[in-house]
Amino acid sequence: MDGPGFALLQGVPVDGLTGRQRELAALVLARHVGDVVPQGPDGRLVMHVRDTGADPAEARTRSHEHRARLGYHTDPTDVVALLCLRPAKAGGLSSIVSSVAVHNEVVRTRPDLAALLYEPWWHDLRRCDGPDGFAAKPLCVRRPGGGISFSYGPDYLRSAQRGAHVPPFTPAQREVMDLLDRLTADPRFAFTMDLREGDMQFLNNHVVLHSRTAYEDHPEPHRRRHLLRLWLAL
Repeated sequence: MDGPGFALLQGVPVDGLTGRQRELAALVLARHVGDVVPQGPDGRLVMHVRDTGADPAEARTRSHEHRARLGYHTDPTDVVALLCLRPAKAGGLSSIVSSVAVHNEVVRTRPDLAALLYEPWWHDLRRCDGPDGFAAKPLCVRRPGGGISFSYGPDYLRSAQRGAHVPPFTPAQREVMDLLDRLTADPRFAFTMDLREGDMQFLNNHVVLHSRTAYEDHPEPHRRRHLLRLWLAL
């Protein structure tokens, strides 16, 4: 929390454990960091991240259900933890970016756009197609104890445009998103990890954005990419 915003734990002995034992191992390790927060409509404590064949172009598809590339984003909790049970045949790299560095670069290079980060943007909650499926909130807020908290997800911002009551992006908002896409692709701010079996990654969502490259799976179901995701509150 007071360092780079992430940690990588290696050597979790997942090989030889049953599926339930792997979930319990992830839960026990995560509890050393924070309280586990339920995920999804059914309130799961552990979410299985694997390709289910879901169409990433479908507005209601969630990021853990497909193998396509993910835009840099944050999850809606203090910390997200990922335990790798099996990596992909190829790809599936985890990339992280300092959202504080990106914010500061926007302020430095485009101060005319920086104020838009603190204005409400419509987000797709991907719960339903009615008004309750969308929420407006700033991309960036100032934290009571100092510093900022950055909340971003271009895929969910763009899909929110399907909401009947959601206004279209303004030209300035499109310019902000284009700028953020360029900065998150800048190697000055990014760090990439190739998570292997037994690696467990912890990310501070307030100061780190994360992404994943597209991946190719093995044809055999028991060899396909499989991670466990937990959301944590501090």
